Amino acid sequence: MAGGGALLRGLDKRLTDKINIKFNVVEDPLHSVARGTGVALKNVDKFPFLMR
Repeated sequence: MAGGGALLRGLDKRLTDKINIKFNVVEDPLHSVARGTGVALKNVDKFPFLMR
């Protein structure tokens, strides 16, 4: 899990218990979203579906 929702204590376990899919919380959830957005914006020409 990444982003602000990943910071909610126990959400990963609760979701795993409810829908039986394993969730992992990344080491730094907020920064991982920012880094991923930066990568997408640098490569926007490779991902035209991002600009719909």
